[in-house]
Amino acid sequence: MKNQKVKKRNYQKFIKMDLSRMAFLLFAMVVFSFTTSCDDDESVNLPVTTTGEVTNITGQDAVVSGSVTSNGGSKILAMGVCFTTGDAEPTVADNFAEVGEFTPDGILEADWNYSATLKGLSVKTAYKARAYASNAAGTAYGETISFISKAGKTYHTLTNEMIDTYTQEGSEGPKPNLVDGDLNTYWHSAWSSGVEPLPHHIQITFAEAKDIGGFEFATRDAYARGNNPAQFDVQTSSDGTTYTTVWTSDRLDNVLLNPEWNAVSLDKNYSSKYFRIRVIDTKTPASSSTCMAELKVFEDGMLPF
Repeated sequence: MKNQKVKKRNYQKFIKMDLSRMAFLLFAMVVFSFTTSCDDDESVNLPVTTTGEVTNITGQDAVVSGSVTSNGGSKILAMGVCFTTGDAEPTVADNFAEVGEFTPDGILEADWNYSATLKGLSVKTAYKARAYASNAAGTAYGETISFISKAGKTYHTLTNEMIDTYTQEGSEGPKPNLVDGDLNTYWHSAWSSGVEPLPHHIQITFAEAKDIGGFEFATRDAYARGNNPAQFDVQTSSDGTTYTTVWTSDRLDNVLLNPEWNAVSLDKNYSSKYFRIRVIDTKTPASSSTCMAELKVFEDGMLPF
């Protein structure tokens, strides 16, 4: 019972404490809490990030490097590269490519040097891009860099008057069928008379020099014929008489059959007024003739010149 009386007397003394003293103590507690909070805020700064270079630009994507050099005193919550078109500076409210693996400790320093692939670009378009990094204090940005996405394929119009063939079968498959836009017609090199060994070629003469970085072709029909094209080379000429081989393909072991199209890209764009696309081998090696339903040629805006 004695202990209970002592506790009661102490409690009564606390209740009777001067109110001004209690107010002061409460004020001190609030100030201490506010000061501590401010100190914590001041210890966290925005991260520091740097934009690197842009590489591997195509008509659809590009690769931009970046790095985080300081986390600002707080774990990295997100980082990557943002990009946009127009005059405005890119932000994470625009398009962005995020990188790094998030952990309970944020994105770890091992991931702070990175390359991000920007996807979904439009051809021949000017872009701005810059690195970004976010922590508890907000989002910081690196330097802005600019680049232009490359062009896609530019197809050149081919007409009957522009093409010639070697060799040409007299009983079927005339050369105009190569450029008539009809997958149900076809060209055929000589097989019944005037037969010559491969290569057999399609010669194109432009009114002026054009750039060609590849071509597309469709087979005669949906059958895996032994004389379907299986390997090509490309020749150019300065005078239409003397031709030089500038590129040779690997053997095409999986040629798509009509109505599918086969796309063949060269190693770069070649400029000339005179071109020959030669079939140098067929599905059955060293067949005596070849055939093709359609041919298209194009400049490839993603290849060097």
